[in-house]
Amino acid sequence: MSDNNRLQLDLRRDAKIIPISAIGTNLAEAMRDSVIKSYEAGARVETPKYKMGGTLGYDSDITVTVMNPDDPKVVYSPTMWDSGLGTMQYILEVTHGIHNHWKKSPEHPTRWGYTYNERFVDQIPFVLQRIKYEWNEKKEQWGEGIGRISGRDYQFTIWRPGEDIILEQEDPPCLQRCNLKFLLNNKGEVVMNMLSDWRSRDHYKAQNSNNIAFLRLMELLAMKTSDMLRVPIKLGSYVDHSTSLHLYGDYFDKENLGRTLETIKKHPYEKFARTLDEFLESESGKDSTGLKRIIAAQMDAESKGHGLNQPESRLKDLGYDTANFPYPAEWDSWPKSWDAEPDASKLARVYKNDEILRESGKILGMSVEDLKIASDMYHKAPDKSNWWLHHEHFMKDDNDPDEIMR
Repeated sequence: MSDNNRLQLDLRRDAKIIPISAIGTNLAEAMRDSVIKSYEAGARVETPKYKMGGTLGYDSDITVTVMNPDDPKVVYSPTMWDSGLGTMQYILEVTHGIHNHWKKSPEHPTRWGYTYNERFVDQIPFVLQRIKYEWNEKKEQWGEGIGRISGRDYQFTIWRPGEDIILEQEDPPCLQRCNLKFLLNNKGEVVMNMLSDWRSRDHYKAQNSNNIAFLRLMELLAMKTSDMLRVPIKLGSYVDHSTSLHLYGDYFDKENLGRTLETIKKHPYEKFARTLDEFLESESGKDSTGLKRIIAAQMDAESKGHGLNQPESRLKDLGYDTANFPYPAEWDSWPKSWDAEPDASKLARVYKNDEILRESGKILGMSVEDLKIASDMYHKAPDKSNWWLHHEHFMKDDNDPDEIMR
């Protein structure tokens, strides 16, 4: 087979990235516009999951703008793949950190090594503090009783180089940062826009779910800011930028994505647009309140040793009244943690030796005891070049032991 056929060179054009922009009055319309533009203008490349001889995927540097984040049409059906319960769980994971304890460990090696909420939650009080400080410092500059909060520093970040750039982190975070930008409109109203930057994402099966959760996060941040400043805050645009938003080639080979996209192009977005509750009801038979009750019961059952994510039938067998089980009141508002005073010690992440060993063990899949033995052997060994030969973990694994000890 020639290189041209094997590498599909005729599809790769000049291999230069062309930034793409998509826009919609609501999230559903923005999703349709973005997925069509990625299909038509994305760079052809071996996307994740690619197998030799398979279809090249589409990879886009793309900015997706939702002009009216509070428009209820947030679901674009062809790009929603989670269940109703899974979607509600994900929203609460992002906004309230309900599963921050579900992280990778030696006992649970297949879990993610992070959660978005766990990465940003301790930063929110600092963002709010800065907003309030500038509001007071620049009072009346935007009108009677309105301070000028036009700062550029109201942001929280996700990436931790010490954890995410290392080879052992197989799935570093896709989200990189969010920025809040307040502007004054021509009616003298304060408007909050939110901008998010993403490293990489599955366009077809993840972006819609991601953005539903982040529109809710945006709404809660505006509510909290309004309460803090005692002034109405209107929602502006939600701007979502991805450096690598991809349509997997594997989806074209196994799920006939090409035909789905051609169908999408033939119809206006309204044909497949739904509100969140319409989607939840169709997928699970429950609205958001009903699903919150199920999730609260699941979490209670987990705390009592009954395992994770028990189905409703099992919860009923355990004695839970799932139709009336109470859920935390803050799930209908912003988390109480946002009301806390900023705590710099939570940002410094200064670990004691045992904590360092525990975190290292999670990454390497080793127990603290094994790491202590390895560390002791390393520091006592007169010849550091072959100390690791005497430790069974390093004998059987293809590791660079000196790099690990550093």
